[in-house]
Amino acid sequence: MRLTLALFFTLLSACADLNPHKASYQTGSFSTDERQSLYDQALEGARLSRERYIATTRPALQLKFRQEYPTMTEADIEVLVNDALEKGLRPETGRRPDGPIRQPQMDCMSSPWRNSAFANCY
Repeated sequence: MRLTLALFFTLLSACADLNPHKASYQTGSFSTDERQSLYDQALEGARLSRERYIATTRPALQLKFRQEYPTMTEADIEVLVNDALEKGLRPETGRRPDGPIRQPQMDCMSSPWRNSAFANCY
């Protein structure tokens, strides 16, 4: 009975604090104007991000395609660059070795690796 009364008073005090005419920002309910403003800000941020991506990636792609295809005209290189930008390709930052990546050799008889769960010794 005491537990029921305690829960009842807790619920009653919580309901007394609620105001049905007050907008609750904790639950994420925004007015239409606020939602539109946030949407516009997101669109502007996406546009600026896309412009920065193009401004930084275009010169690298042009250089890459000029090195790969030295006999191509500038117009053809621009077509390749535009296609790559539309597909979201990024220029490689460095030369990757051909084939799979080799792991360093492990001495399975040395004391740190002998009983290790991570040792790949058979």
